[in-house]
Amino acid sequence: MAVLGVAVYLAVVRRSSIEHSLSRLGRAQPGWIAVAVVAELVSLVCYAALVRVLLQLGAVTVPFRALFSLTVIGIAMINSIPGGVAISTFYWYEQLRRYSVQRSVAAFALLVSSVLGIVTLVLLSACGLAVGSHGFGSQARLPVLAVAGAIVIAAVLGRRRFVPAALWAVRHLSGPDTSSEQPVPANHLVLLLVLGFLNWLFDAAVLFAALAAMGQTISVRGVVVAYTLGQLVSAIPILPGGGGTIEATMSAGLVLAGGTGAAVIAAVLLYRIVSAWALVPLGWGLWRTMPNAHLAQLERAAVPA
Repeated sequence: MAVLGVAVYLAVVRRSSIEHSLSRLGRAQPGWIAVAVVAELVSLVCYAALVRVLLQLGAVTVPFRALFSLTVIGIAMINSIPGGVAISTFYWYEQLRRYSVQRSVAAFALLVSSVLGIVTLVLLSACGLAVGSHGFGSQARLPVLAVAGAIVIAAVLGRRRFVPAALWAVRHLSGPDTSSEQPVPANHLVLLLVLGFLNWLFDAAVLFAALAAMGQTISVRGVVVAYTLGQLVSAIPILPGGGGTIEATMSAGLVLAGGTGAAVIAAVLLYRIVSAWALVPLGWGLWRTMPNAHLAQLERAAVPA
């Protein structure tokens, strides 16, 4: 409730501060902007690699360039059109099918990537909350750490069962397009968790770099908690790109964590430019130039025993 109250306050009462923040963007340190751009690029690569691994579990490999393009196109859809999350998911599915990916494997990859996104965001939050025992977000520390600990234990104990069981279920529910069974290496679950975690970590690094570019020094816990709150809000499909709710929530969290109003808002806007808004024209450009997937040569992935 405190974060919501501060968000409303920033949006309604401190409108002049927001306008001042826009003018401060021109004074951002270029070096940190470059760091933010690189971090976002690595984050996108990690997500595309995660989907590639999931597809390899279904014994197919889609060209990495196509998966990277689909990642950027999906972000563009989410941040520019109503219902972008659903449309992006449908577009991903249709493109994977054009690459001759079976229905079961395509559904499996999209479903598990979403679940991994939630799980690894919890792990990132736990890492941030583990730094110190007092301050912003301290009330959520023990519950989040407990959930994260349960996830790690489950991943270690069930690494030989979870992914193979999920893939088996999807294949057998899919009906006639089921392919021959392929063994799934036990270390795939750990690899998927690592890629999912790195996807969030490098995206959060964009926010850290944006804050540094605006001369703001905020505790790791404060930044991670504010980042997590913003990502949770982004999951609510109200308006394209959250309709300003993501920016307001992150700004509110960072102000509560000790940041300076105008500089924090400028940093959040810079984060959103690098991680979302700048990808909108790029994504739609890629959408227009995407090759005809059905003409691509499909590689058969060699899945080790």
